[in-house]
Parts: sequence; C-alpha cells; structure tokens
Amino acid sequence: MGNQILDEEKTLARLQALVRSEHWLATYVSDLLSAHDLSAGIDFRTAEQLLSAEKEQFEKDLAIARRMLRVYGKQVMADNLTQSAYIPNNS
Repeated sequence: MGNQILDEEKTLARLQALVRSEHWLATYVSDLLSAHDLSAGIDFRTAEQLLSAEKEQFEKDLAIARRMLRVYGKQVMADNLTQSAYIPNNS
C-alpha cells in the first residue's frame, strides 16, 4: 500500500512538471483535462481529435521552422562560426 502511494506521488509530481513545461504533451494533457471537465468524461474519439489537432499544429510549426532554416540558415551558421572563432584576450 505504501509503495502505491509513493508511486502515485511520483506520477503526480511528473505530471505537474510536464504541465509546467513547454512540451507539446503538456498542451495535449491540459486539453484532455479541459475536455474531461467540460463533458464529465472523455472518450477515445475526443482524445484522438485532440491529438490530431496537436499533430497538425506541430506539422505547421515544423514547416515554418524548415522555411526559416532554408532562408536564414547560412546567416545563422556564419554568425555562430564568427562567435565561436572569437577568443577574448584575458591578459
């Protein structure tokens, strides 16, 4: 019984840390909880729809990131090389 309570406390702590993070899963879990609260329950169809929406948003964000890398990638790489080549003189 004591181990079960400890496991539940660990799970709750991990869930709270996840919700505070910027990970996509945090948004999904939050949306699931909101849907559960609104309808006093949740089914697999709703969970699937919410997950599909997260996937769609992820794919949009990924497409934007790829475009930004294609457009600005060489400039960012050049800036990084310039910064890493700079060695301050401590004497």
